[in-house]
Amino acid sequence: MKKLFLSLLLLFTLATNIFAEKIKLPESLKGLKIAKEFTKNERQVVRYEHAPYYFYYLPCKKKNPPLRVMLHHAGGSGDKCLNESLNVKHRHQYASEEFAVLYLDCSNPKDPNWWWGWNHIKSRKEEYKDKLQVTEQRVLDTVQWIIQKYDINTNRVYLSGRSMGGSGSLGIGYNHGDTFAAMLVNVPAGAEHMLYRMKNSDYPDPPPTVNTSSHLDRWSRDQESLLTYCKENKLPMIFAWEPFGHKSRPNEANAAVYNFPWFDIVKNEAYPVFGNSSTDDTYPGFNNKTGENQRGQINAYYRWKNITDKKKTFTIELRLVKKDKLDKEEMIPQESIADVTLRRLQRFKALPGKSYKWRTVARKKVIQKGKIKANENGLLTIPQVRMTKIPVELQIK
Repeated sequence: MKKLFLSLLLLFTLATNIFAEKIKLPESLKGLKIAKEFTKNERQVVRYEHAPYYFYYLPCKKKNPPLRVMLHHAGGSGDKCLNESLNVKHRHQYASEEFAVLYLDCSNPKDPNWWWGWNHIKSRKEEYKDKLQVTEQRVLDTVQWIIQKYDINTNRVYLSGRSMGGSGSLGIGYNHGDTFAAMLVNVPAGAEHMLYRMKNSDYPDPPPTVNTSSHLDRWSRDQESLLTYCKENKLPMIFAWEPFGHKSRPNEANAAVYNFPWFDIVKNEAYPVFGNSSTDDTYPGFNNKTGENQRGQINAYYRWKNITDKKKTFTIELRLVKKDKLDKEEMIPQESIADVTLRRLQRFKALPGKSYKWRTVARKKVIQKGKIKANENGLLTIPQVRMTKIPVELQIK
């Protein structure tokens, strides 16, 4: 019996190795090898190298784990990310044991393009309209290779970064909702790259994004264009600003944004996009030091839970955040009214031009109802939905 067990174990190991060898190595990772393996603060670390680049992978003990992908800021590196990885203060790069973690590096002085490759793209815009720049390709190739190599949960891959890493996350991740479930960015150093990619690509539904920024940050010049683009195209953006400049102080922003449960978002579930909200603040504008709303938010207070996603019916629970879910005191409105657009619908598919009945129900009582028509892209936008702290079900059929 023991010999049979050992034989089966050997066969399993060989089969696993053969499968691993079949994982195709993309051209951008040519020459990839394990440079070293070690333990840091009781966490296993694997350093991979493919000259002149490297990255760190921190395995998770869970089977089919979620993955956090982190892009460092200018002046940072994969090494610095790793050294700060167990410090909760650095929320965008904290390595919780609940996740497998990927720290990429873009600090090589021979590569002046940094995460976004934007300077290169700007000089050759026509060429890169429908083609990724090499830096973008390397990031996405590495993520996909890690997903296959380590059996990552493909519905729970999360991208984050601050400053240059935040800008890179927006530009690389926002038009790759087929890879990333959700994103977190802090004081992103520009949104020009993201806007160029979105305007020149046939992108899937974007990953819902939590963005803490500052209108007094010299790198935030594009934030108004970013917010306008998201509003006009009904795209997801949970946004908060504070006059802290280009500093990593997201905890000073609106707590409902800082504490937003972005890890609860999964790629294989629908999500709502809120527009024309009655509780949104007005962004003061770049470098406006005297206007109103020096501290504010957009879409901070909304929370949701999917209930039914079938071919003929769809139901989602909508409500406002509860105070006990925030780590500090915040004025939460009693009611909020917003247009609700549904994205990432799974089994329920809205056909362009077709009409659908909708209603909202709270405590078995119908609150609102009506009929809506899907737009030319098959998007359903339910107008002026009323939400409070009491959960309301939005039902469509």
